[in-house]
Amino acid sequence: MDKDKNKKISKINEFNILGINIQIIVTIVVVVFAILSLFVSDNFLPILELFIGLDLMIMAYNNKKIYQRGKVTYIYLIVGILLIVYAILSLVGVF
Repeated sequence: MDKDKNKKISKINEFNILGINIQIIVTIVVVVFAILSLFVSDNFLPILELFIGLDLMIMAYNNKKIYQRGKVTYIYLIVGILLIVYAILSLVGVF
């Protein structure tokens, strides 16, 4: 019975590991743009918001596929989409 339980829990495969690696890379990019927007110029802020939104959407995917947390996934997805829309509107010049 324990063997069947372990098979159901394990959702790790090569595609999910790729999703985690992409999340790590985008998180590093977020940290770099956060430092640039903090110390260099405020012009990097819309790009930072864009990458934070992208990172949240990747986190939503990883939560759904690997960790299977349904409620948190939708929160990450909604906030990520809102941040990406806000960043695009900021880059265009609406805000």
